[in-house]
Amino acid sequence: MKGFNIFSVFWFSVAALLVTTSCVGTQRKASPVPVILISDLYFPAQDIGDNVDLLTPFALEQIDLKAIVFDITRSHLQEDGILRDPGFIPVMQLNYLFGKEVPCAAAPYDQLTSSDDKKEDAPAFQQKGIELLLTTLEKSERPIHIVSTGSLRPIAIALNRRPDLFRSGKVAAIHICAGSSSENYLEWNIALDTLAAARVLRSEVTINLYPCATSEGPFDMGEHNSFWALDDFGWILSMKDQHIRNYLVYNILRKNNRPDFLSYLDNALPENDSLALKAFRSDMFYGTGGAHYVWETALWMQLASLVLVERDGKGMIVKKDDVLPGDSIFQEGLSPVTLSVNDNGLFSFENATDSRVHIYYRADPPRQAILLNQAFPAWYDSFTSLFTDFLL
Repeated sequence: MKGFNIFSVFWFSVAALLVTTSCVGTQRKASPVPVILISDLYFPAQDIGDNVDLLTPFALEQIDLKAIVFDITRSHLQEDGILRDPGFIPVMQLNYLFGKEVPCAAAPYDQLTSSDDKKEDAPAFQQKGIELLLTTLEKSERPIHIVSTGSLRPIAIALNRRPDLFRSGKVAAIHICAGSSSENYLEWNIALDTLAAARVLRSEVTINLYPCATSEGPFDMGEHNSFWALDDFGWILSMKDQHIRNYLVYNILRKNNRPDFLSYLDNALPENDSLALKAFRSDMFYGTGGAHYVWETALWMQLASLVLVERDGKGMIVKKDDVLPGDSIFQEGLSPVTLSVNDNGLFSFENATDSRVHIYYRADPPRQAILLNQAFPAWYDSFTSLFTDFLL
């Protein structure tokens, strides 16, 4: 793995940013980025991060969420005595809160048996996710960005069924939150379906990679992976939009004992749930520091053209057009690389001047974590649902 001059990339990005900012007055507002999200989203949550991060594409005005495909693995539907379903409930909750009709469906539950497996023998219910993915691509008048935050199985199946769609310009890029920056560590999402990972990573589509792990694992912070840890969840209880607050509490606490998943959003938060949220910490389960573990923030920020800045000594997430002259811009982005992919889904990369594959980089991971702990609560608190009045 070869390094690259991160600072030359950074200064080029700053120069471009300043030019863009100086021309704001003459530019039209950019159209939202069309996105298909493929997520290993369950209810109750397996990883609460999927349910928390789902709020982002619903709330951001820069994202036009076209469809959601549930990337389900059979063994996780019943695990450690917990029964789960595909994440229809959180999607219905957010469609309700934001007045949207984002369609969703499940893809095949079982691993590929070969790199060209089309999963045509999967049950009809599990075919709907692949059909939704392909139909959404086919009908779109603009190239669509596909975001994958689980295994790459649904994309691999779609590629095997309709390679012509992926070659026709219908796909702007595939943004992958998976893998490791080291070829010596098999990360969770890749391990879910190694044949699918190799199939997609070897395809000819433009790929933006956001590795979750380093050689030390998924909770390490390196130059090329996206992990960071949120210190606490207490800020959620004071969010201005109480309906969004209730969505987060419902999903973080895995409230499958409350089947009234819409009325829960509309009513006052139970005191016991407030206390439970204050006490909730992911390190109770994983044994490393942090109330909440996050991998997707960088992907959504890059896709929505948002930047992390330090302003008056505090981290903020802002639009590129809203960067002020005195802001210190955190150095992160995507850099072109050549990718070498093993049959087991592990990959290595080298710096390139031009490539269809780009990998995420960040200059100072510990500093980023400090700034994001300041910026993330305010960013989420800026989201507004249709329900601006007080709860029932």
